[in-house]
Amino acid sequence: MTKCATSRVVARMLGGVAFTAMALSGGAAFAQTAQGEQVQDAIVVIGVTKQATLLQETPIAITALSGDQLETQGVRQVGEIANFTPGFNIRGAGNNPTAIILAMRGQVQGDNIASLEPSVGTYIDDVYVARSYGLNVDMLDISDVQVLKGPQGTLFGRNTSAGALVIRTNDPVFDEISGSVKATYGRFNEWNTTGIINLGLSDTVAIRGAVSYGERDSFATDIITGRKYQGTETLNARVKLAWKPSDTLTVTLSGEWYDGKVEGPPRQGLALFLNPFLFGPSPEAQAQVAALQGIADAQLAAFAGNPDLLSISQPAAHPGAPEKGLFNDTTTQTYIARAELETDFGQLKWITGYRRVKSDNIIDLDGFVLPIHMTAGTQDLKQFSTELQLTGAAMDDRLSYAAGVTYLTESGTDQSRTNILSNPVWSRFLGEIDNDSIGAYVQASYNITEALRVTGGVRYSIDDKGITVYNGNVMGYDGPLVSCSPASVSVANDCARSRKDSWNNLSYTIGLDYKITDDVMVYAKQSRGFRAGAQQLRSLTLEDSAPAEPEIVNEQEIGLKTSTWDNRVQFNIAGFHNTVADAQRSVILAVGGVSQTVLENADMENWGVEADVNIRVAPGLNLFASGSLVDSKHTKYDGFSVLNGVLVPEDKTDARIGAIAEKQFLVGMNYEGNVGFGTLKANVTYSWQSDINQDGNTIERYTRPLTEAGGLGFTQAQAETLLDVTTTKAHGIANARLGLAFGPEENYEIAIWGRNVFNVRRPNYTLFLNGLNYVGTSWNDPATYGVTISARF
Repeated sequence: MTKCATSRVVARMLGGVAFTAMALSGGAAFAQTAQGEQVQDAIVVIGVTKQATLLQETPIAITALSGDQLETQGVRQVGEIANFTPGFNIRGAGNNPTAIILAMRGQVQGDNIASLEPSVGTYIDDVYVARSYGLNVDMLDISDVQVLKGPQGTLFGRNTSAGALVIRTNDPVFDEISGSVKATYGRFNEWNTTGIINLGLSDTVAIRGAVSYGERDSFATDIITGRKYQGTETLNARVKLAWKPSDTLTVTLSGEWYDGKVEGPPRQGLALFLNPFLFGPSPEAQAQVAALQGIADAQLAAFAGNPDLLSISQPAAHPGAPEKGLFNDTTTQTYIARAELETDFGQLKWITGYRRVKSDNIIDLDGFVLPIHMTAGTQDLKQFSTELQLTGAAMDDRLSYAAGVTYLTESGTDQSRTNILSNPVWSRFLGEIDNDSIGAYVQASYNITEALRVTGGVRYSIDDKGITVYNGNVMGYDGPLVSCSPASVSVANDCARSRKDSWNNLSYTIGLDYKITDDVMVYAKQSRGFRAGAQQLRSLTLEDSAPAEPEIVNEQEIGLKTSTWDNRVQFNIAGFHNTVADAQRSVILAVGGVSQTVLENADMENWGVEADVNIRVAPGLNLFASGSLVDSKHTKYDGFSVLNGVLVPEDKTDARIGAIAEKQFLVGMNYEGNVGFGTLKANVTYSWQSDINQDGNTIERYTRPLTEAGGLGFTQAQAETLLDVTTTKAHGIANARLGLAFGPEENYEIAIWGRNVFNVRRPNYTLFLNGLNYVGTSWNDPATYGVTISARF
């Protein structure tokens, strides 16, 4: 779809909806609720001045789900939130299944290493989570989840250039002793137990604890060894203490611990075209190439399209690799202190957080039994942040405001080691980061009249990002250093080379919202956000060590929120247009025969529409739907390619845009009704998305001669295969849940559920690596079903 065509669609849709809403309005004020939720139960959300407000009072596009809704809709892990959020996509990270990659409104950061920042920032209990390791887990004792779309650079700061994912956990409740227990059992011997207890010891002291432990057997099988993969073991726990020493002061302390283990994660090979230049020109070497290619082709035939059949190269084929083979172990610790003081001029809040991530894994990236490409990753990262925030109202509540200062520091190491073709020497990429960020912001909304309100805000940010890399080659998996990359760096200095860069930015937002009637609100806003610059952690040449520049986003959004027919029909729609300057791209290139990650910058333009509707057909019966359309393109892309083993500049404006679904929609139904001896609760959802590119190359680029910049030299048939396997095809996932609540206060429930009930399988993360010429992928989970029993007291 062209820019002009998309803009006409946006204009016509918004215009038509506005006319219809004004003609039909006549009920209570609209709340842009999450699918299936009625207005009177609307979630209190973060408003445009960080103060609690109803969704219909908030002039930005937001999707929100309460903790109860997460349970009813069958949303188990953070990654599943996107199924209920138009224009939002979440997939597992390529280097760690507990980490996530977030995409929104045409923007994404497709890699997950410590020097790169996301474009959608994640906040848990008001604390920014710099690294997504340990985020793609079961959600424990959640109050609500909110997805704020569009740049949030004023209130939330750096790295929210596309939006923000806000997760809030339940706080302790004073003067109340309550809790719950839950047990789940499902397919693949999946079981989980969760316990929550709230001890309101008095009207000034309360403690809340939650713990969850679960396991799942492996279900993917190695066709050669018979070993099973994809088993999981997870422990998550949280303790919160609330103390209220006076009527005006509340102090909350919390600690959360996560420990997750994955058997694997395995990759399945989708394509392999062995590069004969890697083996030498002799007839014996070329005969070896033909033999190995035959093994790979036979393996592909054995898979026969079954995503749960694998063939993993064994550790013995990679000199020095740990004998236990593929594994992924990740632990996190998070500590938060929050103090809230009510004053005559507003609420003063001080939020301090500390988070540490430790992760270790080994991955066979290519997914073939041949010892092509094995990599190991180790991360040890810690962050500390603090924010002092003031929110309040003045001028007879016509003016509401938020102001604050923030500070974040991050340090630690991110290391990967790579072995190719059984070489006794492994490549080592080791980076030590040292990041600091400070910011100051102010934002206010003023009611010019009862119907018309203006909102404006600014934030000034300073980012200092330093890195020391120790990239080189080591003997074996963790043996002694034998050479540096580049070779000009001294081995005596452990291959160390350092740089530090500083960036500053002024983000802003300005908007108007107008209540046409009590039931109809329209709004328009212009906002600017930015993603911090990024250091080159896995590049091996001095020439390309310059950092990726900060990503600057300017976005316009118009929207409408309304309710009709006595609040039985709720509808909202938003259209947006944004331009992205210096969008960050992370690509893997084989320079001089060594694969390395190089950061690039591109310019983009995105147009889109997002909408959702909820219809209360009858008491207890709700139908809901949502959808999005985004048209993205590069307007400029000055990247790199490899020519004759050397890194050279290349115009990549024609490259495919990865990790973005052009179209998405969700349809579903909620039912809740009394059946005499209890309440029946039923939910069915179907979430669909269009094709997603997993690689930026096109047919022309795949077939371009190796003698030209960016040329990959494949035949037409090979190029068509590569294009096919690096595209995740359009698909839909259906989930269902049927529960019965009973007992004196309906505090007991038994529920049967199914996830991906039609067993639709699609690649989740796919990697094409030029030079080695393989495509390997990880797949989404198969159909899973089970039963959950819970009790509340």
